[in-house]
Amino acid sequence: MKRSRSTVLMASLAALALVAAACGGGEEDGDTATGGGGGGCTWEIGTIGALSGDLATVGGPIAEGIRYGVEQANEQMDLACELTLNEQDSQGAEDQAPPLAQTLVQSENLVAVVGPYFSGETAAVGPTFEDAGVPFLTPSATNPDLSTNGWTNFFRLVGTDAQQGEEAATYMTEVEGLSNIVVMHDNSEYGKPLADTVASTLGDSAATVIALNPEETDHSAELSKALNEDPDGIFFGGYQPEFSEILKQGTEQGLDVVYVSGDGSKAPELSQDPSAEGSIVLCPCDDPAVSTNEEANQFAEDFESAVGEPPGTYATEGYDGIQLVATALQEGGYDGDTPIEEIRTGIQEYVANNTYEGLSKTYEFDETGELGQVSIFAYQTSSEGATGFEQLGLVSELAGQ
Repeated sequence: MKRSRSTVLMASLAALALVAAACGGGEEDGDTATGGGGGGCTWEIGTIGALSGDLATVGGPIAEGIRYGVEQANEQMDLACELTLNEQDSQGAEDQAPPLAQTLVQSENLVAVVGPYFSGETAAVGPTFEDAGVPFLTPSATNPDLSTNGWTNFFRLVGTDAQQGEEAATYMTEVEGLSNIVVMHDNSEYGKPLADTVASTLGDSAATVIALNPEETDHSAELSKALNEDPDGIFFGGYQPEFSEILKQGTEQGLDVVYVSGDGSKAPELSQDPSAEGSIVLCPCDDPAVSTNEEANQFAEDFESAVGEPPGTYATEGYDGIQLVATALQEGGYDGDTPIEEIRTGIQEYVANNTYEGLSKTYEFDETGELGQVSIFAYQTSSEGATGFEQLGLVSELAGQ
């Protein structure tokens, strides 16, 4: 996945957004402008994630989907106020996220947050958003424990690591026919729980569990331990940069096995190294560029035309999150005079109590903010794929469930 846009470009876009908000979608040369925001007021949607640094390979595409969602909502929806986007760059670090969340909730125009992107930072900022009464919809944080905190304003737009881990084990044993699998992880808030679920579900098929240090680039010691187990498969819970290192170094050490990872590794950068060709990643996402859904394919074409590249992993969920918030704003009938606290409460209630047909899936949440129905897709890394991957299909269908 691509890195975030340059600071100069973002500053230019922010300036243009302010000009558009000031203009309020008024008339030009006698023609009424289309889209919302005709009242000269603004509503702000916040986001927090890795817009720079190593994890921008994951965060960058999500941010692009969110930006595109804001643009489309302003152009196509009948909103009383213009939507603006307040982006906070955490670099994916949970210790950097809390002050950024404080910055967001102090904005008098903030109506909702689409984010954070990672599980650790979501856990760190959840209390801040909950205390401020700000609904927050994460497009990609998958740690199952997030929905056990009693937050009423939390909504998860994807499946959890528990669901993904179980399906990963099913894929490896029932689709690939593997029986002796080494499970590895990066000890992160995301990677370890995912790996633990995979190992638990595999049972006797899990040869051993090995943790690595993501701050190091040499994983030869851990891979030697894996080689000693004579495995036929390796599962890695973590992110693309480390998975790429494991694939390259594992191949060099003679580990000729099936390599599988989760959604944190689903980035186009993975396919840039020949050693990754044919590796498998699982994701609770329907990649629109390689989907069998024609509507999703059209979205991918429109997105690439507007942004300059295909939508990456969870760009669609980011887009859907914005559209869901915008729909709640439109259906609530709010205007520039509506108190911000009333709008925040209204958005929370709308999302909690309504079914929304998004681009990537149907969104209907239980009382903890979890989706009622989740689908896990299998992708094979391919340098010829539109986004570096080819979609193999739903794990449940591939396994004949």
